Amino acid sequence: MFKTRRSRLWLFLLIGLVVLSFLRPKDEGSAYQEYYFALNQELKTNGFGKPVVLLDLDRLDENLSTLSKNIPPPLHYRIVVKSLPSLDLLRYITKATNTNRLMVFHSGDLVMLLGNPEFSSFDILLGKPMPVRALEDIYLKTKVDQFQKIHWLVDTETRMNQYLEFAKSKNIKLNLVLEIDIGLHRGGFVNPKETNQILSTIQNHKKYLEFGGFMGYEPHVASVPSLLSDKNEAIEKEIGSSLKKYEGFVQSGKESFPSLFNKELLLNGGGSKTYRFYQKNQNVVNDVSVGSALVMPTDFDVSTLVEHKPAFFIAAPVLKRLEGTTIPFLEFISFLFPLWNPNLQVTYFIYGGAYLAKKESPQGLFDNSLYGVSTNQGILNGSLATKLKPDDYVFFRPTQSEKVMAEMGEVVLLRKGKIIGTWKCFIN
Repeated sequence: MFKTRRSRLWLFLLIGLVVLSFLRPKDEGSAYQEYYFALNQELKTNGFGKPVVLLDLDRLDENLSTLSKNIPPPLHYRIVVKSLPSLDLLRYITKATNTNRLMVFHSGDLVMLLGNPEFSSFDILLGKPMPVRALEDIYLKTKVDQFQKIHWLVDTETRMNQYLEFAKSKNIKLNLVLEIDIGLHRGGFVNPKETNQILSTIQNHKKYLEFGGFMGYEPHVASVPSLLSDKNEAIEKEIGSSLKKYEGFVQSGKESFPSLFNKELLLNGGGSKTYRFYQKNQNVVNDVSVGSALVMPTDFDVSTLVEHKPAFFIAAPVLKRLEGTTIPFLEFISFLFPLWNPNLQVTYFIYGGAYLAKKESPQGLFDNSLYGVSTNQGILNGSLATKLKPDDYVFFRPTQSEKVMAEMGEVVLLRKGKIIGTWKCFIN
Protein backbone atom coordinates (compact mmCIF):
# COMPACT_ATOMS: atom_id res chain seq x y z
CA MET A 1 0.00 0.00 0.00
CA PHE A 2 2.74 2.44 1.02
CA LYS A 3 4.82 1.66 -2.08
CA THR A 4 1.77 2.15 -4.26
CA ARG A 5 1.06 5.58 -2.77
CA ARG A 6 4.68 6.61 -3.17
CA SER A 7 4.70 5.45 -6.76
CA ARG A 8 1.58 7.49 -7.48
CA LEU A 9 3.13 10.53 -5.81
CA TRP A 10 6.24 10.26 -7.97
CA LEU A 11 4.08 9.80 -11.04
CA PHE A 12 2.03 12.92 -10.28
CA LEU A 13 5.22 14.84 -9.56
CA LEU A 14 6.71 13.70 -12.86
CA ILE A 15 3.57 14.67 -14.75
CA GLY A 16 3.62 18.06 -13.03
CA LEU A 17 7.22 18.67 -14.03
CA VAL A 18 6.46 17.73 -17.63
CA VAL A 19 3.47 20.09 -17.70
CA LEU A 20 5.53 22.91 -16.17
CA SER A 21 8.28 22.36 -18.74
CA PHE A 22 5.74 22.91 -21.50
CA LEU A 23 4.23 25.96 -19.79
CA ARG A 24 7.56 27.60 -18.99
CA PRO A 25 8.28 30.43 -21.46
CA LYS A 26 10.95 29.73 -24.06
CA ASP A 27 14.02 31.91 -24.50
CA GLU A 28 13.05 34.34 -27.28
CA GLY A 29 16.28 36.29 -27.27
CA SER A 30 19.02 36.52 -29.86
CA ALA A 31 21.85 38.91 -30.66
CA TYR A 32 21.85 41.50 -33.47
CA GLN A 33 21.37 40.33 -37.04
CA GLU A 34 24.33 41.32 -39.23
CA TYR A 35 22.65 44.45 -40.65
CA TYR A 36 21.86 45.86 -37.21
CA PHE A 37 25.21 44.84 -35.74
CA ALA A 38 26.89 47.10 -38.30
CA LEU A 39 24.41 49.93 -37.66
CA ASN A 40 25.04 49.67 -33.93
CA GLN A 41 28.78 50.02 -34.45
CA GLU A 42 28.28 53.04 -36.70
CA LEU A 43 25.96 54.78 -34.23
CA LYS A 44 28.29 54.14 -31.30
CA THR A 45 31.19 55.60 -33.27
CA ASN A 46 29.57 58.46 -35.21
CA GLY A 47 26.04 58.81 -33.81
CA PHE A 48 24.44 61.40 -31.57
CA GLY A 49 23.85 59.49 -28.34
CA LYS A 50 20.08 59.98 -28.54
CA PRO A 51 17.04 58.35 -30.16
CA VAL A 52 17.05 58.93 -33.92
CA VAL A 53 15.13 57.97 -37.03
CA LEU A 54 17.41 56.29 -39.56
CA LEU A 55 16.75 56.38 -43.30
CA ASP A 56 18.69 53.86 -45.37
CA LEU A 57 19.09 55.56 -48.76
CA ASP A 58 20.30 52.38 -50.46
CA ARG A 59 17.10 50.60 -49.50
CA LEU A 60 15.05 53.64 -50.46
CA ASP A 61 16.69 53.55 -53.90
CA GLU A 62 15.74 49.89 -54.28
CA ASN A 63 12.15 50.68 -53.35
CA LEU A 64 12.07 53.58 -55.80
CA SER A 65 13.31 51.28 -58.54
CA THR A 66 10.59 48.76 -57.70
CA LEU A 67 7.98 51.52 -57.69
CA SER A 68 9.04 52.82 -61.11
CA LYS A 69 8.92 49.30 -62.53
CA ASN A 70 5.35 48.86 -61.29
CA ILE A 71 4.03 52.27 -62.44
CA PRO A 72 5.00 52.44 -66.11
CA PRO A 73 3.72 55.18 -68.47
CA PRO A 74 1.07 56.24 -69.23
CA LEU A 75 0.34 55.88 -65.51
CA HIS A 76 1.41 58.92 -63.49
CA TYR A 77 2.95 58.62 -60.03
CA ARG A 78 1.71 60.93 -57.26
CA ILE A 79 3.73 61.24 -54.02
CA VAL A 80 1.75 60.99 -50.77
CA VAL A 81 3.29 63.84 -48.79
CA LYS A 82 2.00 62.94 -45.33
CA SER A 83 3.89 59.62 -45.43
CA LEU A 84 7.18 61.27 -46.43
CA PRO A 85 7.16 64.51 -44.41
CA SER A 86 10.47 66.10 -45.36
CA LEU A 87 11.19 68.59 -48.13
CA ASP A 88 14.57 66.99 -48.74
CA LEU A 89 12.99 63.55 -48.95
CA LEU A 90 10.28 64.82 -51.32
CA ARG A 91 12.95 66.48 -53.45
CA TYR A 92 14.91 63.22 -53.60
CA ILE A 93 11.85 61.21 -54.65
CA THR A 94 10.61 63.70 -57.24
CA LYS A 95 13.98 63.58 -58.99
CA ALA A 96 14.22 59.80 -58.82
CA THR A 97 10.71 59.26 -60.21
CA ASN A 98 10.52 62.32 -62.45
CA THR A 99 7.13 63.37 -61.06
CA ASN A 100 5.68 66.73 -60.13
CA ARG A 101 2.47 65.34 -58.62
CA LEU A 102 1.73 65.48 -54.89
CA MET A 103 -1.13 64.34 -52.68
CA VAL A 104 -1.43 66.58 -49.61
CA PHE A 105 -3.50 65.88 -46.51
CA HIS A 106 -2.79 68.81 -44.17
CA SER A 107 -3.47 72.50 -44.68
CA GLY A 108 -0.16 73.46 -43.04
CA ASP A 109 1.76 71.24 -45.46
CA LEU A 110 -0.14 72.76 -48.37
CA VAL A 111 0.71 76.33 -47.35
CA MET A 112 4.36 75.39 -46.83
CA LEU A 113 4.64 73.70 -50.23
CA LEU A 114 2.96 76.57 -52.06
CA GLY A 115 5.32 78.96 -50.33
CA ASN A 116 8.35 77.03 -51.59
CA PRO A 117 9.43 78.07 -55.13
CA GLU A 118 10.54 74.52 -55.92
CA PHE A 119 7.15 72.94 -55.14
CA SER A 120 4.70 75.80 -55.73
CA SER A 121 4.20 74.86 -59.39
CA PHE A 122 3.55 71.18 -58.68
CA ASP A 123 0.24 69.45 -59.43
CA ILE A 124 -1.38 69.11 -55.99
CA LEU A 125 -4.39 66.95 -55.13
CA LEU A 126 -5.97 67.07 -51.68
CA GLY A 127 -6.10 63.62 -50.12
CA LYS A 128 -9.16 64.38 -48.04
CA PRO A 129 -11.99 66.93 -48.14
CA MET A 130 -11.17 70.14 -46.27
CA PRO A 131 -13.60 72.17 -44.15
CA VAL A 132 -14.45 75.41 -45.92
CA ARG A 133 -12.78 77.31 -43.05
CA ALA A 134 -9.52 75.59 -44.02
CA LEU A 135 -9.93 76.97 -47.55
CA GLU A 136 -10.33 80.44 -46.08
CA ASP A 137 -7.13 80.06 -44.05
CA ILE A 138 -5.14 78.64 -46.98
CA TYR A 139 -6.46 81.37 -49.31
CA LEU A 140 -5.21 84.10 -46.97
CA LYS A 141 -1.72 82.55 -46.84
CA THR A 142 -1.15 81.78 -50.52
CA LYS A 143 -1.21 83.47 -53.90
CA VAL A 144 -4.49 83.41 -55.80
CA ASP A 145 -3.07 81.82 -58.96
CA GLN A 146 -1.51 78.99 -56.93
CA PHE A 147 -4.70 78.52 -54.92
CA GLN A 148 -6.75 78.08 -58.08
CA LYS A 149 -4.47 75.32 -59.40
CA ILE A 150 -5.12 73.04 -56.42
CA HIS A 151 -7.38 70.02 -56.97
CA TRP A 152 -9.86 70.27 -54.10
CA LEU A 153 -11.57 67.03 -53.04
CA VAL A 154 -15.37 67.08 -52.74
CA ASP A 155 -17.30 64.24 -51.13
CA THR A 156 -20.85 65.58 -50.64
CA GLU A 157 -23.29 67.97 -52.23
CA THR A 158 -23.20 70.08 -49.05
CA ARG A 159 -19.44 70.53 -49.29
CA MET A 160 -19.67 71.34 -52.99
CA ASN A 161 -22.22 74.07 -52.23
CA GLN A 162 -19.95 75.46 -49.51
CA TYR A 163 -17.05 75.57 -51.94
CA LEU A 164 -19.24 77.23 -54.57
CA GLU A 165 -20.25 79.99 -52.18
CA PHE A 166 -16.63 80.43 -51.15
CA ALA A 167 -15.56 80.75 -54.80
CA LYS A 168 -18.27 83.33 -55.42
CA SER A 169 -17.23 85.35 -52.36
CA LYS A 170 -13.61 85.50 -53.61
CA ASN A 171 -14.52 85.72 -57.31
CA ILE A 172 -12.22 82.78 -58.10
CA LYS A 173 -12.53 79.38 -59.77
CA LEU A 174 -12.02 76.14 -57.84
CA ASN A 175 -10.89 72.91 -59.46
CA LEU A 176 -12.96 70.07 -57.96
CA VAL A 177 -12.14 66.35 -57.90
CA LEU A 178 -15.00 64.13 -56.79
CA GLU A 179 -14.36 61.45 -54.17
CA ILE A 180 -16.20 58.26 -55.10
CA ASP A 181 -16.86 55.19 -52.96
CA ILE A 182 -15.61 52.13 -54.85
CA GLY A 183 -15.85 49.75 -51.89
CA LEU A 184 -14.02 51.29 -48.91
CA HIS A 185 -17.20 52.93 -47.52
CA ARG A 186 -15.30 55.80 -45.90
CA GLY A 187 -17.45 58.45 -47.50
CA GLY A 188 -17.64 59.89 -50.97
CA PHE A 189 -20.35 59.62 -53.62
CA VAL A 190 -21.95 56.19 -53.72
CA ASN A 191 -23.38 56.05 -57.23
CA PRO A 192 -23.22 57.89 -60.59
CA LYS A 193 -26.59 59.52 -59.97
CA GLU A 194 -25.04 61.52 -57.13
CA THR A 195 -21.94 62.54 -59.06
CA ASN A 196 -24.01 63.52 -62.08
CA GLN A 197 -25.94 65.91 -59.87
CA ILE A 198 -22.64 67.49 -58.82
CA LEU A 199 -21.45 67.62 -62.43
CA SER A 200 -24.65 69.43 -63.35
CA THR A 201 -23.92 72.10 -60.74
CA ILE A 202 -20.34 72.44 -61.98
CA GLN A 203 -21.52 72.81 -65.58
CA ASN A 204 -24.00 75.50 -64.53
CA HIS A 205 -21.34 77.49 -62.62
CA LYS A 206 -18.34 77.39 -64.94
CA LYS A 207 -17.23 80.83 -63.78
CA TYR A 208 -16.55 79.48 -60.30
CA LEU A 209 -16.16 75.70 -60.62
CA GLU A 210 -14.09 73.42 -62.82
CA PHE A 211 -14.34 69.63 -62.99
CA GLY A 212 -10.92 68.06 -62.39
CA GLY A 213 -11.75 64.34 -62.24
CA PHE A 214 -12.37 61.53 -59.74
CA MET A 215 -10.56 59.96 -56.80
CA GLY A 216 -11.38 56.40 -55.74
CA TYR A 217 -9.41 54.82 -52.89
CA GLU A 218 -9.48 51.06 -52.34
CA PRO A 219 -7.13 49.91 -49.51
CA HIS A 220 -9.86 47.56 -48.29
CA VAL A 221 -9.02 45.11 -51.08
CA ALA A 222 -5.73 44.25 -49.35
CA SER A 223 -7.80 42.69 -46.54
CA VAL A 224 -9.94 40.48 -48.78
CA PRO A 225 -10.40 36.96 -47.29
CA SER A 226 -8.48 34.30 -49.23
CA LEU A 227 -8.89 31.02 -47.39
CA LEU A 228 -8.74 28.79 -50.46
CA SER A 229 -6.92 30.96 -52.99
CA ASP A 230 -3.72 32.93 -53.51
CA LYS A 231 -3.87 36.19 -51.56
CA ASN A 232 -2.62 38.38 -54.40
CA GLU A 233 -4.99 36.74 -56.87
CA ALA A 234 -7.88 37.51 -54.53
CA ILE A 235 -6.71 41.13 -54.23
CA GLU A 236 -6.38 41.48 -58.00
CA LYS A 237 -9.93 40.19 -58.43
CA GLU A 238 -11.25 42.73 -55.92
CA ILE A 239 -9.29 45.50 -57.64
CA GLY A 240 -11.11 44.58 -60.82
CA SER A 241 -14.45 44.82 -59.04
CA SER A 242 -13.57 48.26 -57.64
CA LEU A 243 -12.43 49.46 -61.05
CA LYS A 244 -15.74 48.41 -62.60
CA LYS A 245 -17.48 50.69 -60.09
CA TYR A 246 -14.99 53.44 -60.89
CA GLU A 247 -15.59 53.04 -64.61
CA GLY A 248 -19.33 53.31 -64.04
CA PHE A 249 -18.91 56.80 -62.57
CA VAL A 250 -16.69 57.89 -65.44
CA GLN A 251 -18.86 56.45 -68.19
CA SER A 252 -22.09 57.88 -66.78
CA GLY A 253 -20.57 61.33 -66.40
CA LYS A 254 -19.11 61.26 -69.89
CA GLU A 255 -22.46 60.33 -71.41
CA SER A 256 -24.42 62.98 -69.46
CA PHE A 257 -21.89 65.83 -69.55
CA PRO A 258 -19.57 65.27 -72.53
CA SER A 259 -18.27 68.84 -72.49
CA LEU A 260 -16.77 68.29 -69.03
CA PHE A 261 -14.88 65.24 -70.28
CA ASN A 262 -13.31 66.71 -73.42
CA LYS A 263 -9.93 67.13 -71.71
CA GLU A 264 -7.53 64.85 -69.86
CA LEU A 265 -9.02 64.39 -66.41
CA LEU A 266 -7.31 63.35 -63.19
CA LEU A 267 -8.51 59.82 -62.41
CA ASN A 268 -6.71 58.98 -59.18
CA GLY A 269 -6.58 55.66 -57.40
CA GLY A 270 -4.29 53.18 -55.77
CA GLY A 271 -2.23 53.28 -52.61
CA SER A 272 0.89 51.62 -51.24
CA LYS A 273 -0.78 48.25 -50.71
CA THR A 274 -2.44 48.10 -54.14
CA TYR A 275 -0.48 50.29 -56.57
CA ARG A 276 1.23 47.43 -58.40
CA PHE A 277 -2.08 46.13 -59.76
CA TYR A 278 -2.68 49.23 -61.91
CA GLN A 279 0.03 48.49 -64.47
CA LYS A 280 -2.14 46.07 -66.44
CA ASN A 281 -5.70 45.13 -67.37
CA GLN A 282 -7.23 48.54 -66.71
CA ASN A 283 -7.76 51.75 -68.64
CA VAL A 284 -9.63 53.77 -66.01
CA VAL A 285 -7.13 55.11 -63.46
CA ASN A 286 -4.30 57.28 -64.82
CA ASP A 287 -2.87 58.66 -61.57
CA VAL A 288 -1.58 56.38 -58.77
CA SER A 289 -0.67 57.55 -55.25
CA VAL A 290 2.04 55.87 -53.15
CA GLY A 291 3.93 56.97 -50.05
CA SER A 292 4.59 54.47 -47.26
CA ALA A 293 5.75 51.68 -49.59
CA LEU A 294 8.97 53.64 -50.14
CA VAL A 295 10.03 53.37 -46.49
CA MET A 296 7.95 50.36 -45.36
CA PRO A 297 6.62 50.82 -41.82
CA THR A 298 5.28 47.59 -40.31
CA ASP A 299 1.64 48.42 -41.10
CA PHE A 300 2.61 47.75 -44.71
CA ASP A 301 4.07 44.29 -44.24
CA VAL A 302 1.62 42.73 -46.69
CA SER A 303 1.82 40.21 -49.51
CA THR A 304 1.62 42.87 -52.21
CA LEU A 305 4.78 44.62 -50.99
CA VAL A 306 7.20 41.72 -50.55
CA GLU A 307 9.51 43.33 -53.13
CA HIS A 308 9.92 46.40 -50.90
CA LYS A 309 12.47 46.62 -48.10
CA PRO A 310 12.19 48.38 -44.72
CA ALA A 311 14.17 51.59 -45.15
CA PHE A 312 13.64 53.52 -41.94
CA PHE A 313 14.05 52.67 -38.28
CA ILE A 314 14.17 54.13 -34.79
CA ALA A 315 17.41 53.57 -32.90
CA ALA A 316 17.45 54.24 -29.14
CA PRO A 317 20.54 53.94 -26.90
CA VAL A 318 20.64 51.63 -23.89
CA LEU A 319 21.26 53.68 -20.75
CA LYS A 320 21.33 50.97 -18.08
CA ARG A 321 21.63 47.20 -17.88
CA LEU A 322 20.48 45.40 -14.72
CA GLU A 323 20.65 41.70 -13.92
CA GLY A 324 17.29 40.05 -13.43
CA THR A 325 13.99 41.87 -13.12
CA THR A 326 13.33 43.56 -9.81
CA ILE A 327 9.85 44.99 -9.32
CA PRO A 328 9.12 47.60 -6.61
CA PHE A 329 7.19 46.05 -3.67
CA LEU A 330 7.95 42.58 -5.03
CA GLU A 331 11.68 42.55 -4.30
CA PHE A 332 11.43 39.46 -2.08
CA ILE A 333 10.19 37.26 -4.93
CA SER A 334 11.83 39.03 -7.89
CA PHE A 335 14.60 36.39 -8.00
CA LEU A 336 11.96 33.90 -9.14
CA PHE A 337 11.03 35.79 -12.30
CA PRO A 338 14.10 34.88 -14.42
CA LEU A 339 14.07 31.34 -13.03
CA TRP A 340 10.63 30.84 -14.50
CA ASN A 341 10.98 33.08 -17.57
CA PRO A 342 14.45 33.34 -19.20
CA ASN A 343 13.25 36.47 -21.00
CA LEU A 344 13.39 38.25 -17.63
CA GLN A 345 17.10 37.56 -17.11
CA VAL A 346 18.09 41.14 -17.99
CA THR A 347 16.46 44.56 -17.64
CA TYR A 348 17.38 47.39 -19.99
CA PHE A 349 16.46 51.05 -19.61
CA ILE A 350 16.61 52.89 -22.92
CA TYR A 351 16.72 56.58 -23.87
CA GLY A 352 13.11 57.46 -24.67
CA GLY A 353 10.34 54.98 -25.22
CA ALA A 354 6.65 54.36 -25.98
CA TYR A 355 7.49 54.61 -29.66
CA LEU A 356 4.86 53.99 -32.32
CA ALA A 357 6.98 51.06 -33.44
CA LYS A 358 7.75 47.37 -33.06
CA LYS A 359 11.00 46.07 -31.62
CA GLU A 360 13.24 44.73 -34.36
CA SER A 361 16.73 43.99 -33.08
CA PRO A 362 18.00 42.39 -30.92
CA GLN A 363 15.06 40.01 -31.09
CA GLY A 364 13.24 38.88 -27.99
CA LEU A 365 12.96 42.24 -26.18
CA PHE A 366 9.58 43.17 -24.72
CA ASP A 367 7.96 45.81 -22.55
CA ASN A 368 7.58 45.13 -18.85
CA SER A 369 3.83 45.27 -18.21
CA LEU A 370 4.25 45.75 -14.45
CA TYR A 371 6.40 48.84 -14.91
CA GLY A 372 4.32 50.23 -17.76
CA VAL A 373 5.59 52.39 -20.61
CA SER A 374 7.67 55.53 -20.35
CA THR A 375 8.58 58.18 -22.91
CA ASN A 376 11.60 59.14 -20.80
CA GLN A 377 13.32 55.85 -19.88
CA GLY A 378 11.60 52.91 -21.47
CA ILE A 379 12.10 49.59 -19.72
CA LEU A 380 12.69 46.45 -21.76
CA ASN A 381 13.30 42.90 -20.65
CA GLY A 382 15.18 40.18 -22.45
CA SER A 383 17.26 37.07 -22.01
CA LEU A 384 21.04 36.98 -21.71
CA ALA A 385 21.10 36.06 -25.40
CA THR A 386 20.26 39.66 -26.35
CA LYS A 387 23.80 40.65 -25.24
CA LEU A 388 23.20 44.40 -24.97
CA LYS A 389 25.41 46.74 -22.99
CA PRO A 390 25.03 50.43 -22.11
CA ASP A 391 25.59 52.63 -25.20
CA ASP A 392 24.40 49.87 -27.53
CA TYR A 393 21.25 50.64 -29.52
CA VAL A 394 17.85 48.99 -29.66
CA PHE A 395 16.33 49.12 -33.16
CA PHE A 396 12.62 49.53 -33.85
CA ARG A 397 10.54 49.48 -37.01
CA PRO A 398 7.86 52.21 -36.89
CA THR A 399 4.29 51.12 -37.55
CA GLN A 400 3.75 54.23 -39.69
CA SER A 401 6.01 56.89 -41.11
CA GLU A 402 4.33 60.27 -40.84
CA LYS A 403 3.83 60.56 -37.08
CA VAL A 404 7.22 59.09 -36.19
CA MET A 405 9.19 61.33 -38.55
CA ALA A 406 7.30 64.44 -37.45
CA GLU A 407 7.83 63.68 -33.75
CA MET A 408 11.57 63.06 -34.15
CA GLY A 409 12.02 66.20 -36.24
CA GLU A 410 14.74 64.85 -38.51
CA VAL A 411 16.01 61.69 -40.16
CA VAL A 412 19.61 60.51 -40.05
CA LEU A 413 20.77 59.39 -43.49
CA LEU A 414 22.66 56.18 -44.14
CA ARG A 415 24.61 55.26 -47.24
CA LYS A 416 26.34 51.87 -47.30
CA GLY A 417 25.74 51.63 -43.55
CA LYS A 418 27.48 54.93 -42.76
CA ILE A 419 25.95 58.19 -41.51
CA ILE A 420 26.21 60.84 -44.24
CA GLY A 421 23.95 63.63 -42.93
CA THR A 422 20.45 64.55 -41.77
CA TRP A 423 17.21 65.81 -43.31
CA LYS A 424 14.71 67.95 -41.45
CA CYS A 425 11.08 66.85 -41.23
CA PHE A 426 8.12 69.18 -41.09
CA ILE A 427 5.53 69.22 -38.34
CA ASN A 428 1.81 69.67 -39.01
